[in-house]
Amino acid sequence: MSGSEIAASPKRRFPMIAQLILAVAVGCLLGLACGPRVAWLGELGILVVRLLKALATPLVFFAIVDSFCKSEIPWTKAVVLLGVCIVNSFVAGALAMGLSYVIAPGSHVPLGVFSTGEESKAKGSIDFLTALKDLVPESIVDPFLKNNVISVVLLSVLVGIALRRMKNAGAGASLIRLVEDGFGLLTSLLHFVIVLVPFAVAGVLAKVVGTTGFGIFASLGALVGTVTLGLAIHVGIYYAILAFIALRLSPLSFFRKAEEPIVTALGTGSSMATLPVTLRTLENKFGVSHANARMAACIGTNFNNDGIMLYEVVAALFIAQVNGIHLGFSQQVSLAVTSAIAAAGIAGVPEAGLITLSLVLSSAGLPLASLPILLTVDWLLGRFRAATNVTSDIVVASMLQKFTKEEPTEATEPVT
Repeated sequence: MSGSEIAASPKRRFPMIAQLILAVAVGCLLGLACGPRVAWLGELGILVVRLLKALATPLVFFAIVDSFCKSEIPWTKAVVLLGVCIVNSFVAGALAMGLSYVIAPGSHVPLGVFSTGEESKAKGSIDFLTALKDLVPESIVDPFLKNNVISVVLLSVLVGIALRRMKNAGAGASLIRLVEDGFGLLTSLLHFVIVLVPFAVAGVLAKVVGTTGFGIFASLGALVGTVTLGLAIHVGIYYAILAFIALRLSPLSFFRKAEEPIVTALGTGSSMATLPVTLRTLENKFGVSHANARMAACIGTNFNNDGIMLYEVVAALFIAQVNGIHLGFSQQVSLAVTSAIAAAGIAGVPEAGLITLSLVLSSAGLPLASLPILLTVDWLLGRFRAATNVTSDIVVASMLQKFTKEEPTEATEPVT
């Protein structure tokens, strides 16, 4: 069984959304009935977050190496693709920082609600020379021990390039197979952790409601509203402008053509699960060539995760605000860059936003104790993130088509 097959989400008899709704209800009832006596249940959330953090760094490493080993990327197209993705990430990060500053969703909850005795060690302003020096680890295992996202990504890129050169050699093929199986194994372990998420949600809400009441829901509502507004602006305005530039289509015409994959992404909560629909739409409705469609949607989606990045920046700033931690502009820029890098190559991994958020918080020195409460709304925001990423794939593929001027694929049989 291949890593991609292992990575596929197992079918649940009881859908996750139903599990989470039940967990929220049980947690609130327990907190209301038992009060502070059930505060110890909040440790379930900390346990799940620690498990996610333990899996996050090796998952990012194997995901990126696996992507390098499987992808065929012409350098001319790679430059265009990377350039567009960087610009998209810059806009998403700026939008997240701006909305977080104006709305300040974390200011709606009393300080100390999530306190578990974990000391905050938020990093100071960026010293670029020190940051550059820290990119090069003292040993191969050092980035994994310290959860240094940027160093892990750099190491995974170097390993991926080296394995591509060894692709046709006997040892290279064996190592690539090992990477694929390792990625599949870690993803399978992640599925077991995800099973615990509803229990963590119930425990965290029992603690919060039992000790502070229902005020937390106002803050979570502000967080959901901020992320949703940011994604709506990014998709409805920014992507619409790019689509007009690349395709000369009005926003109404563009979204009519892109309707099927966007709605599918909202339903599945996964850009990878939506991939067949995205490819079919690109080739049959947007006139994108087969090669450009697959490059932008299959390969580009590993680097073009604007939805995940915008969510992570808002969520991290939310947690900083909840804990009364002030982050300067340079710290926020560093957080946004880390979010963009952590999201690279993680496409197709279940709960990718939650996985990389634990790394981002750790890298920024923000307390992980506040992360479990986000489990209550992550399933909803995950669908909005997926729809954003799918829209981004369509726009990037269209821009790539305009640049290369390849013959479009004729609309015949559906892409599978």
